[in-house]
Amino acid sequence: MDKLSASYLVALAARVVREVGRLLRKSDELNKRLATLSIDTEVRFGSAEDRAAFSNELTAAVTSLVARYHDESAPGGRRHRLLIGAYPAPGEPSGDSKVKEAT
Repeated sequence: MDKLSASYLVALAARVVREVGRLLRKSDELNKRLATLSIDTEVRFGSAEDRAAFSNELTAAVTSLVARYHDESAPGGRRHRLLIGAYPAPGEPSGDSKVKEAT
């Protein structure tokens, strides 16, 4: 699947909803806390070139961190999924852009 496509991002987001929902229900049943991490921010790129450079640097940083902290043989270790997605932020609706009903 094209990792730059909106369809792939939606498929990943759907997997998050399914998996985290299932884990949350299980943790509730066991009366345990579910360990998660969420980061939500916005970035405004000055150009397509800046966006591409950011993407490359972010990929390198994540690759480096995963290489440093991933321990396949850790006794009692637990796998975690990491998902990073980006998409254009929806514009704020203005009074001028509202659809007017026909009378």
